[in-house]
Amino acid sequence: MGSNRLARPVAVVAAALTIGACSSTQPLPASIYVDEIARGYERLSPQLQSTEVDLLYVTDRTPEHDDEGNVRYRIGRSQSTAFGSVVVDLDKSRSWDELVAWTRSEGSDGSAPTPEVVSITELGRFPDTPFPLTVDDSGQVVNKPGVEEEHAGTRDVALGELRRRLALTDHKMLNVIVHGVGTSFEEGAQTIAMAWHQRGRRGVPVYYSWPAGQSGFLRGYSYDRESGEFTIFHLKQMLRWLGKLPEAEDVNLIAHSRGTDILMSALRELIIEARAAGLDPREEFNFGHVVLVAPDMDMEVLTQRVAAEGVFQGVRQLTVYVSEDDWAIKFSKSLFSSKQRLGQLNPEDFTERKMSFLRKIANVNIIFYKGSAGGILGHSYYETPEIMSDIVLLSEGRQVGAEHGRPLEPIAPHLWSIRDGYTPGP
Repeated sequence: MGSNRLARPVAVVAAALTIGACSSTQPLPASIYVDEIARGYERLSPQLQSTEVDLLYVTDRTPEHDDEGNVRYRIGRSQSTAFGSVVVDLDKSRSWDELVAWTRSEGSDGSAPTPEVVSITELGRFPDTPFPLTVDDSGQVVNKPGVEEEHAGTRDVALGELRRRLALTDHKMLNVIVHGVGTSFEEGAQTIAMAWHQRGRRGVPVYYSWPAGQSGFLRGYSYDRESGEFTIFHLKQMLRWLGKLPEAEDVNLIAHSRGTDILMSALRELIIEARAAGLDPREEFNFGHVVLVAPDMDMEVLTQRVAAEGVFQGVRQLTVYVSEDDWAIKFSKSLFSSKQRLGQLNPEDFTERKMSFLRKIANVNIIFYKGSAGGILGHSYYETPEIMSDIVLLSEGRQVGAEHGRPLEPIAPHLWSIRDGYTPGP
């Protein structure tokens, strides 16, 4: 790696990791692109009409406590998973009405809000994994007595918290969000809180935060990548019980960057597990839309670990947003000597064989971002009002096409483009 071949992408991504490439706290408003969202603020439950956003989080970051007993989550990896409430004040200097006015005005009504995490409260913690073992009277190695009951009891508390939050909204859907590399717990919470507000505070967001955010260049990326492998089992545990919550009409799964590989790996294992038990994954789990944005995944690995295992057929709908101008994905391509990465596809990459595969599975849409946003790396285009608005619509069940209010530009069957200025219809 001493040659100049990697000099430019290495330098660019080093800067990105320094500033937190996979998160931002000031995305542009999306609500003006969907009038129904803008009108929906008045219909919100009174508990939701506040500049403070109370997010439900799940994390396997190691907890740390200050002298006053306040919990914080850094980059350490915990053998147990915790859930709780993280409260983000979107802007302490604004009232609720002023925040809504700013959101509706596309940000022209004063400067952007300044989100701040004001409290983190851990509400429950699952037993360590793997479960502690013991030898029973017959000489068999089994889980320690009581540990499975402890896990079930903690799960029931978490489900009760989800039910309470679902009762506050008319939109009975859960949106699980998995962040990418270089993202601290606080940065992820701030980004998700602002995005949820700008999407009209519909449904219940569930923030899954894994141990990312190590400082340094290659050292930081390598640590975060390994943390992504570490967290898969814990994410799978959460998805297993969350996907069966009867009060949720849909459970949508959204991931960005390296978080896409984590999410798809957890889904892969769940789907294999369900099929091995003779079950249909689509009936066993209430997963609605799976959304991958700027996916940091090797295409050859994807074909064998995901496509060959039939994961696409195990979910209801998969939507992938990609951009050939994504420099962070270009860096990954060089670093891992990939022939191709999913997040940087372009329409010309789709051979007749690939198009035939898409036509057969039918439930996958690839959307090419053709805009100019996304930060210095072109990697954060998910924060644009166009992408945010389109995700709102697909999560609520709208199909692609102008006749459905999603006038994406058709390229070929299952291939679409989205540009700056994209405006959904009614």
